[in-house]
Amino acid sequence: MAEDKFVIIGSGPAGLSAALTLRQSLADAAVTVITKDVSPPYRPHLLPKIISGEVEEKDIYPCSSNFWNEHRIFLRRAQEVKTIDFDKNFLLLEHRETLKFDGLIIAVGGTPRVPERLGSFRQILWTLKTFKDAKSWRQYVAKVESVLIIGGDLTSLAVTRALLSLGKQVTFAITREALWPLRYDADVVEELSRRLQVRGARTIFFDNFKGISRRPEGDYEVTVSGETLRVGMIGAFFGLVPDVAFLTRSGLTIDRGILVDEYLNTGLENVYAAGDCAQIYHPQIKDYWVSIGFDNAVALGRIAALNLVGCSVKAETSAESIFDRDDVNVNTSWWLSF
Repeated sequence: MAEDKFVIIGSGPAGLSAALTLRQSLADAAVTVITKDVSPPYRPHLLPKIISGEVEEKDIYPCSSNFWNEHRIFLRRAQEVKTIDFDKNFLLLEHRETLKFDGLIIAVGGTPRVPERLGSFRQILWTLKTFKDAKSWRQYVAKVESVLIIGGDLTSLAVTRALLSLGKQVTFAITREALWPLRYDADVVEELSRRLQVRGARTIFFDNFKGISRRPEGDYEVTVSGETLRVGMIGAFFGLVPDVAFLTRSGLTIDRGILVDEYLNTGLENVYAAGDCAQIYHPQIKDYWVSIGFDNAVALGRIAALNLVGCSVKAETSAESIFDRDDVNVNTSWWLSF
């Protein structure tokens, strides 16, 4: 196994954790990380602080530029996996290169979700997923005085905190869809609204845009929830969709994400999935659960890597910490951390 070729798809918290664990476990194995991201692996939970200027670019990278060479981890950036052949154990990359593997960990994370009913406004809605997104936010926010945030998830709260620290006027439109994975009920909404208002944001409840137009001055006139607002930009935060579309005909079982057992195995030998893209079986509830949050992703990446090299570690969480939301069982490492 020391000479095996291990490949990790994804360089987020789960992928990076898996790569480091593999290297620590097997000094001589070949470890390759493939990512669509142009940037080196970074701490995604710090992206809102890039917007506010609380941290600089150098502060978001967990590893130095020499780290990958020193630890003999081959990092392949700006490379997209198009398909996977599990019969012959190879990946087909976007530029037609094939890459063999003996063991595979899929940690592709997710992409920002914009509901279909808002699809026609997609071009003017700002999301935050990558370091490039954060830099664009930082540059554009400097030009505006007010921002409409449609949200309720962790990222929307962190971005709101960043905007308020910059002295921006923030209207926060709470929406049922964006509150995922929290239940949309009166107590949660009241607590969320209270915390936002204490920090200085104005709250409204979002049903849909009744009208939206770009003004000559460059800002937007938005009619939402019975009132008309003038804002410089609009952020939309409806959680993430697992980035697994390229796997739909691969032979893996896909639901919301990739179905795995409690050891994070996909049902195929030496193929594991970890982080936001995985749905993990829980024997006590006899159903699958998904993981939300940075800490959970790090832990799952480590477990997947340990099991790939022959350990037998379960991704355990108490049944009491898992709750049902829209027929998806969720375990989250955050709750209204605002």
